[in-house]
Amino acid sequence: MSVTTSHHISRYYDYYRDKEIVFTKANLKSLRIDPRQIYLKSNGGQWPCIINSSSLQQAKVIVGTSSGIYGTIQKNRTAPISIRYCFFDQNNEPIQFSVNCNVIDIKPFQNSNELAMLTLNFTQRPPDDLILRIGEFIEVNENFQNRKEERIAINENSLRLLNIPKEESYIFIAGVPRKCILKDLSFGGAKAMLVGIPKFLENKPVDLRLFFIDTNEKISLQGVIKNSDFLPGRKDISIVHIEFVPDEIPMTYKFHINSYITSYQKQLIQNQINNKAAAEKAEAEAAAKRAAAEQKVAELAAAQKEAESQKLKAQLSAAAGNSVSGQVPFGSTGTSAAN
Repeated sequence: MSVTTSHHISRYYDYYRDKEIVFTKANLKSLRIDPRQIYLKSNGGQWPCIINSSSLQQAKVIVGTSSGIYGTIQKNRTAPISIRYCFFDQNNEPIQFSVNCNVIDIKPFQNSNELAMLTLNFTQRPPDDLILRIGEFIEVNENFQNRKEERIAINENSLRLLNIPKEESYIFIAGVPRKCILKDLSFGGAKAMLVGIPKFLENKPVDLRLFFIDTNEKISLQGVIKNSDFLPGRKDISIVHIEFVPDEIPMTYKFHINSYITSYQKQLIQNQINNKAAAEKAEAEAAAKRAAAEQKVAELAAAQKEAESQKLKAQLSAAAGNSVSGQVPFGSTGTSAAN
């Protein structure tokens, strides 16, 4: 599972709040739900139920018409009720929480007189644990459909982020095990390098084996070699392009690919934000320097103007002093009294 923030969880809730997941056996396993620990609670009592589906706003459960909770609801449709969920974390420890609900619909389940389907409307935003499980599950399946062909080049960094220990792995071709080197992975397929002749590999069924460190889990990916080519410069090594069988892809694999893609996308976005912030900072610093330079020029011009003004005042003052003392400035002519 990817590391999430409150912003990430809020995004799940905003985007996927009304999208419903039907709890098939495979989905229960993928979501790590313990269906035996799902209960309805009301008026101090609790009764087991079968959870049929859930969104982030509603849940549908199946109860027996002879159960106490069914009788309670039939007597009082507005009776306070809550549903208790139970998930397992990565250490197989139970995570339990309850969500308060209103019963908005009751109807027979598959026309049975012994079973009823209750539709429960949540009266509040559910806990983050439920938002995370449901939201990430929906996101994974949406990305599986929409981003199936996005390739993840296998290198030291991608192996670390995917929690795959090394690029070397095993692939079973028509039941025969062979060593291979992973070159890229996607939701829908893989590219690998192995010893073999292309024409004898194409269209062969394969079973690619992977191991994930974080979940300590070995998985099997069923597929078909769609095309194969010699490694340039070699006549004994082929590059094979594998297409997985969509219905056979384990959810664990989908979760890991989705985690990488979304984390990489978030990193790109963060880098863009950081680059934009750095550019804005540099522009602000440059603008500040320009403003400081312009201010300095203006101050120098003002000082020069003031100096010239003071000089002119001094000259005028000196000229006025000479006039008062009866001195005639050099070069001037006057009229004699005798004349």
